[in-house]
Amino acid sequence: MILRSFLLALGQIGDPRFRGVLFRGIGLTIILLIAVYATFLWVIEWAFGEGTTLPLIGEVTWVGDFLSIGSIFVMLILSIFLMVPVASAITSLFLDEVAEAVEDVHYRDVPRPPRVPFWDGLRDTINFLGILIGANIVAFAIYVFFPPSAPFLFLD
Repeated sequence: MILRSFLLALGQIGDPRFRGVLFRGIGLTIILLIAVYATFLWVIEWAFGEGTTLPLIGEVTWVGDFLSIGSIFVMLILSIFLMVPVASAITSLFLDEVAEAVEDVHYRDVPRPPRVPFWDGLRDTINFLGILIGANIVAFAIYVFFPPSAPFLFLD
């Protein structure tokens, strides 16, 4: 029953409502990751932009530049791990639209459930994102201590 319902929904992937949710999820994910990176760069510039004075060495002005350039690689690596949880969390905000699209085509005789209020959906999304990020942190720790397991954990 569940597999059949999943295949029916998957067969409807060309539906404009499905694509709308997909494109909004991808777009908002990219915007969120860019905003996090911009904030990260702003913090680096604020903390190290004018240089730092070290005892016995004097003024050091290259630290901010080094951290700004290095942050590109850090954010690329973090994006690999965070893209799926963030996209899942953002897309979960729009799942009612997907459910309605499937119900309109395949389950017309079933009564409509009430829509989830936006703030309840946002709270659930934030909780879900927290769980996904926590699971990724645990998986990352396992990557460090058991490197051969990394490909299997990454795919799960």
